[in-house]
Amino acid sequence: MGVGAVGVALTLAGCAGGGAEAGSSAGASDSDVAAFTETAQTAVTEASAPQTPETAPVPAGGPAPASDVSVTIIPCSMAVEGCARPARSAQDAAEELGWSATIDDPSTGQGGASAAVQRAIATGTDAILLTSIDAGAIRADVQAARDAGIVVVANMAGNADDLYQAVVPELEANFDAGYLLGQQAFVTAQERYQQPVKAIIFEDQEFATVKERVAGFVQFIDDCSAAGAGCEVLFQGKHLAADIATTLPNQVVQTIKQHPDYNTLFLGFDAALNAVVTQGLLPAGLADPTKAQGLSVDCDVANATSIAEGGYQTACVGFAFLRAGYGHIDNINRLLGGQEPAEQGLVGKLITEDNAATDGQAWDGDFDAVAEYRAAWGLD
Repeated sequence: MGVGAVGVALTLAGCAGGGAEAGSSAGASDSDVAAFTETAQTAVTEASAPQTPETAPVPAGGPAPASDVSVTIIPCSMAVEGCARPARSAQDAAEELGWSATIDDPSTGQGGASAAVQRAIATGTDAILLTSIDAGAIRADVQAARDAGIVVVANMAGNADDLYQAVVPELEANFDAGYLLGQQAFVTAQERYQQPVKAIIFEDQEFATVKERVAGFVQFIDDCSAAGAGCEVLFQGKHLAADIATTLPNQVVQTIKQHPDYNTLFLGFDAALNAVVTQGLLPAGLADPTKAQGLSVDCDVANATSIAEGGYQTACVGFAFLRAGYGHIDNINRLLGGQEPAEQGLVGKLITEDNAATDGQAWDGDFDAVAEYRAAWGLD
């Protein structure tokens, strides 16, 4: 689907007399719907464009790299792509500075994230990086690390009581990602189905980031409805991470059968959507992209590959986790040097069939941000 080619033609929502098939509701102003449609198209086009050092800048300045630093990296699980990628890149970045960096995977039966933080404190580590683990879930442990003088930062996580000294990207970026995917869903639904978005949503409420993504998507639906463009949520359900490989695929299949007029399925992260599609929709014959689309956040390899091949999932929002790891080490160095953390320039990108990679690799940015970090640290 060529989103860039849709353009002003999407104003059919306002020009076709307000019928349901055109996507506008009764009594809606043609100009309001046209303006809303144009705004969505512009946002989709801009978010799909290649990122540059100007649009996603690596921070300048900062203290010289500290020496003899130890970092403990605690991912949600190294088996989960969105947790493992930033963990590995942070380890690489730390080792480039001559630091000692250890990954402690709490999903391997060693007592979970809480025990991992306690182990890090016991070893006397200088800094802890957690990936996709909300501060509120291990509040006492993070506070204990802070009390021990350890720098604590996080990747893609909620930050209750500002216990983490830096979070990359900030939580608000997840709301923006959800809203952007609402805009993408709207553009696709208009072009492909000649309808407004009719959405089914499933939300994992265990993670602050996922809650924000769903909130952003729902906000778009509300704004679309208020503009008279006809979007609606047909069903909104909940699930747990543990349900992904067990009950969730069938639950989504049954929900779709109860709402056959839907055209959009939104889940908060790619691993969940991939499981639903491969274990539920495809076996049930319900993954026809000419009838409906799926969207989520993370741009895992399997999802991005499906998007590139014109599959059921039409888009995702991805963050360049290779550079994210370097950004975390940059912030740790700043904090160890008595400075404030910096804005690391990690900006979500909309990945569609038009720009998805076809080499089986995850998207990790459109320019060499790692080289810029190395130069800033005096390594090159």
